[in-house]
Amino acid sequence: HLHCHVIFNNTNLYNGLSFTTEHNQGRKSERAWAELREISDEICAEHGLSLIEPKGKGVSYFERDMQKEGKSWKDKLRQLLDEIISYSKSFEDFFQRCTECGIEYVYTPRNKVKLKFRLKDEGQQRFTRAETLSENYTPERIAEQITEIQKSHNVAESKTPEKTATQSNSEYVYTPLTDEEFFKAFGVHLDEVNEPESTESQPPEKKDDVWSEIRDMRNSDTIIANLESGGIISLDDLRSFFWNCRHPDDHTDELTELNNRIKAIDKLIKMLKQRSKHSAIYKEYQERLAFTQKGFRKKNAAEIDSYEQADKYIREHIKAYYVDGKAPKRSVLEQMLIELKNKYNALLPEHNAFVKRQEMASQYAKQVRQYLDAKRQQERNRQYQERKRNQQRKNTLE
Repeated sequence: HLHCHVIFNNTNLYNGLSFTTEHNQGRKSERAWAELREISDEICAEHGLSLIEPKGKGVSYFERDMQKEGKSWKDKLRQLLDEIISYSKSFEDFFQRCTECGIEYVYTPRNKVKLKFRLKDEGQQRFTRAETLSENYTPERIAEQITEIQKSHNVAESKTPEKTATQSNSEYVYTPLTDEEFFKAFGVHLDEVNEPESTESQPPEKKDDVWSEIRDMRNSDTIIANLESGGIISLDDLRSFFWNCRHPDDHTDELTELNNRIKAIDKLIKMLKQRSKHSAIYKEYQERLAFTQKGFRKKNAAEIDSYEQADKYIREHIKAYYVDGKAPKRSVLEQMLIELKNKYNALLPEHNAFVKRQEMASQYAKQVRQYLDAKRQQERNRQYQERKRNQQRKNTLE
């Protein structure tokens, strides 16, 4: 695209003074280079060329390098915050969802630095101030964006949590959904749940398109078909896989813990059986006189060593299962093992279904997220230009 660079020597060849010394270097709007930019913009405007409105601070070389390598915390925060803003119902709900998605935040509205974020689970050490991400992530703009999104979705005021006069601004009141609201949230109408008594055929009610936001995306039909075949039933469902948010049907940690407990008890039971198997020989070995023990042990070395190995393991590990200061019987441990295996097997189908959905989502999550981010940025640019035009009209009227 057409653009220009204004380049000049920093030293005045006539008086030897530097540009920064010779000219005013006060506020940015008063600096000499800002006047040069204004002249350049006037010339561009005369020739019908587009002008760039400066928005916030630029990006450092280090930050740009991190962006190219995909390691930029700011980029990750922006993308995740954009997604959270898009489905938050209120400013308080925004913070709750930040916590759910692994974003730590510090909100101090009375301080100079009002809001800052950190992706602790991703290894980010220091907090990032909201205003350094961009003007769209200040508390005021976040609240405005949530309000604008909610208005665009025509969300009824009755669904918005209300605050009582005795509650502080940080409290959030949960309002239970009615049956109609609950089913509508999943695209189901009460008429479909409670079938009408009349046998006459009725035209099906039009349902909300759960993929409407990506219908214009390239190859959207193929992408949607593949996602649905893999168990991803809507765009909201796919969104839940954009980031490392906790899923209720992801039982990785629970299954790992159960598996470790099962292995520990299973090995303890095996050691109890092993000790019991060789207890008779070991008892005879213990009861022998000292001068015959050496020969008996040599003859039965495998059995005695096996007994002592099992006995040592049991004494080191069985204390974790003591009841009222007494070691449990083998039958009690076997019953515990059965119960743990039942819990494991009960969680496994749901977890396997989640893994299948996760694998399918991973194929398209980045592609869809980038498409949605581009659409969101276009809408922000449109809103920015609209605000700018409104301000210009206001200034004209004044």
